[in-house]
Amino acid sequence: MDKILYKNIIATITYYDVLNYPLTAFEVWKYLIRSSSDDSKNVWSFPDIQYALEQKEITRYVSQTNGMYYLFGRENIVFLRKQHEYISFVKMRRLRRIVSILRISPFVRSIYVTGRLAYNNCDRESDLDVLVVYKYGHIWTGRFCITVFSHLLGVRRQDNKTNNRICLNYHITTKSLRVPTQDLFAAHEYISAIPLFDMGYYVQFCHENRNWIQNMKPHHKCTRIKSELTISDNFVTKYIRKFFEIILADKAMERRLKKMQSKKIQNNPKTKRKGALIMYSDNNLIFLPKPQGPIIFEEYKRRFDALEIDF
Repeated sequence: MDKILYKNIIATITYYDVLNYPLTAFEVWKYLIRSSSDDSKNVWSFPDIQYALEQKEITRYVSQTNGMYYLFGRENIVFLRKQHEYISFVKMRRLRRIVSILRISPFVRSIYVTGRLAYNNCDRESDLDVLVVYKYGHIWTGRFCITVFSHLLGVRRQDNKTNNRICLNYHITTKSLRVPTQDLFAAHEYISAIPLFDMGYYVQFCHENRNWIQNMKPHHKCTRIKSELTISDNFVTKYIRKFFEIILADKAMERRLKKMQSKKIQNNPKTKRKGALIMYSDNNLIFLPKPQGPIIFEEYKRRFDALEIDF
């Protein structure tokens, strides 16, 4: 009996239970996380996972319906997943239309969908989380412009206006593709990320973040080069973006926008909120007034400990 593997499987199903997301056997293998008692470097094959899921050490805590695994007594989340998949399909179509316009924004090099939409788990009120990559040296100008464009389009998330609104809370550059938020929640976010628009940086993004993710999710591999959802660039969008970039390439403009935005960030009450994660530099701009990672992790620990696993 591989106690480490069994605990890791239960830990994985428990973590995704917090997200109301039952897993198929393949997803258990793909998203497998290391439990707190696992300090090994072990990896397991998919048949190993399939075999383990049938053992009594697992079935004492885990049930399955239609090939989806969840904690005992939580069969309702199977229906919830199907419902969320349809909602996410509709939201993804909307986000692709938005990104097809926002790709003309100056200095934008990639836009990745993240959050609940990336793994098809949105409810009707969910916003549309994205990570934006800018040309190095122009993150402040790039962020200012894409915020203005999304505001003019009426699609930017503001206060209580969240449903189907784009959430521009994570910005990095072509020279800072390794994300600074490296916890279990972020690992889940970025193995699920989908490039909706990409100028060739997605593979590098995956490789830059591979090692720290694999410490938590040993089966993570950088296999996706692009998605069928990825929007191709064309002559018109390239020309418009280049036109804006020529006008706004002045370094003095970047410094002025940095000063203006930095002051606004510092004076924002959300910046001073307890537990807020706010980072702003020439390499990344991250605005998480109420980061979900610690909240979800604490609930995951509570549910996992409540199982009182005795092997």
